[in-house]
Amino acid sequence: MGLILSKPSEMLRVNVVFLREDKERILKILQEAGVIEIEFVEAEKIVREYEKLHSLAERVNSLLQRVKGLVLDVSVTGVEVSSIDITRIEKDVTELESEVSLVEERVKGLRRLADSLRTLLEAVNPLPGGMDAAEIYYEGKRVSSLLFHGELEAVEKLSEEVSSLGVAQVYVSGEHASLIAYIPSRDLNKVISKADSLGVWFPSKQLLEQVELKGDVHSLRVKLSERIKELEMEASSLEKKITETVRSRSEVLGKYLLILENQMQRYRALGLTTDLRHVSAVTGWIPKDSVKLLENLVRDYSAPVFIEYRSPVKGVDEPPTKFNNRGPVKFFQVITRLYGVPGYWEPDPTPIIAYSFALFFGIMNADAGYSLAGLLAILLFLDKLVEDPRSPIYREFKGALISLNIVSFILGFLSGSIFGGLLTDVFGVSVPSLITVFNNPLEFIKLALLVGFIHINIAHALATARFIRERRIGELLNEVGLFTTEVFGIPYIFKEFLKYDIPVLSAIPKDTLLHLTLLGLLILVAGNYLAMKGLGFMMWVFQLTGVLGDVMSYVRLAGIGMSTFYMAFAFNITVKMLMEGLASMLPGMAGVILAYAVSIPLLFIIHLFITFLSMLGAFVHSLRLVMLEFLMKFYDGAGREYSPLSIIASKRIVIPG
Repeated sequence: MGLILSKPSEMLRVNVVFLREDKERILKILQEAGVIEIEFVEAEKIVREYEKLHSLAERVNSLLQRVKGLVLDVSVTGVEVSSIDITRIEKDVTELESEVSLVEERVKGLRRLADSLRTLLEAVNPLPGGMDAAEIYYEGKRVSSLLFHGELEAVEKLSEEVSSLGVAQVYVSGEHASLIAYIPSRDLNKVISKADSLGVWFPSKQLLEQVELKGDVHSLRVKLSERIKELEMEASSLEKKITETVRSRSEVLGKYLLILENQMQRYRALGLTTDLRHVSAVTGWIPKDSVKLLENLVRDYSAPVFIEYRSPVKGVDEPPTKFNNRGPVKFFQVITRLYGVPGYWEPDPTPIIAYSFALFFGIMNADAGYSLAGLLAILLFLDKLVEDPRSPIYREFKGALISLNIVSFILGFLSGSIFGGLLTDVFGVSVPSLITVFNNPLEFIKLALLVGFIHINIAHALATARFIRERRIGELLNEVGLFTTEVFGIPYIFKEFLKYDIPVLSAIPKDTLLHLTLLGLLILVAGNYLAMKGLGFMMWVFQLTGVLGDVMSYVRLAGIGMSTFYMAFAFNITVKMLMEGLASMLPGMAGVILAYAVSIPLLFIIHLFITFLSMLGAFVHSLRLVMLEFLMKFYDGAGREYSPLSIIASKRIVIPG
């Protein structure tokens, strides 16, 4: 691993050839080895098998979704993945689905009945309480009566139809109305058809069988309410039974889901194999340092296998990229991924990103109190905010946050800043300061500009190295011209206009500085012409002024750092004044106790809020400087990350509550 740029792990093209009858066995070995990224070859049969496994996995997941708030940590061994038959999983899942389905159908039936009874209750509510409940539905030889309910306009139209045949009694309730029709029995079906066409509801015989139409309407309302409540309770009880049934088997289902995912990986690999008459072959990429592992594993299984390796050819092959960073630097791979994974032939900028990001974050959040509070929050609470704290990407992100706050703590401790001077401003405790630049706005801005100037020129130096490597003459001349103009032009401007001598460079005669600066401009114009032809005669101006804009962008280091300090300072002084005021309200110790009882919780809330703002601001602006001002000048990030066929040994399944 380099100090500034690292080189991805060296990859080899690998071809694994084996007998066709050993195909599944060899793929199990490759999956257990977990070191080969296999390239795709289409296979129709395998696609069908894969889709079958995917469908079964979705069925398992559908069952687990019935347990709200479920958090399940499951793991499987290679033996379990190989020994548990898919037929057994399908049989167990089908049996559980049937059991759950029967109960769910019962629940749906209860819910439908409860909804129908609720509609009946709404229809009955407008009726007089003393009315005979039997009038709701009566079918005699000559005369019948039936209850109808719907929107007022529709019920009024139905009333006109009923009135032409018999008697209609309408009871209005807001925008809805109920109607009792007393009509000849021979006309009952005619009225029902009319009600259907108008969208007016009426109770079916099956529904009325659920209640006894005895007594008056008031007692019917009570019975309906009680019956609806009973149905809802029974449905809820059955839903709990479904949840408990699935929960009791959730561990097994979780294992099944993990096994299915491993099998799907294997079938993806089966689809990636090339079949001949008697042999099959798998082709892909393997890290050079994993070759021995693969060979030893194949040797242990005593399988007849031929393995061939070759080094990738630049311009022909595009192997996947496996990061090769060590120590705290590897935590910042998550930042590199945000911009893009480096191509295999491209240097990995993670080391320089780690140093830059940590420095920027530390400068903007240079406070021992806020960084210590951030560390405690990360260690105690961050794991609870993610679904799977064991995820490799999350562990990198957490490690990066911890590293950033450690740097902040060191800079804050050296500068004597603890919650923005809380000890000094509020409690009068003197805190020594070894670094004073963060407390002096003008010096802080100078430091930010110096950091920006150095950082931008590191980016241009890396771009120069890239263009030399790629033999891009136009872009190379751009960088050389820009660098020459900066190195000699800045001392010339300082010496001629500001009467300030920069050490070493100002020793060069003024005319020589001017001539070298003009030479740099000439090279810059020539480089732009070679890169962009006629347009280059204008674009060099924007390239030159762009450097100034890039450097000025780093003033945010001072801006964010000072805004945090002065915000904390203002709140500290305000709370100090509040403490003094409260202490003077009561005599003696009582006033002091009152002042501290009010101020300490207030300080805690204020500085908790500032901690969040400080960390968020420092992280976002560090990200901006690294990505927009730095990486864009020399880095493509158009690679793909190494993803080998391997066993998924563990997984966290979280069902939102």
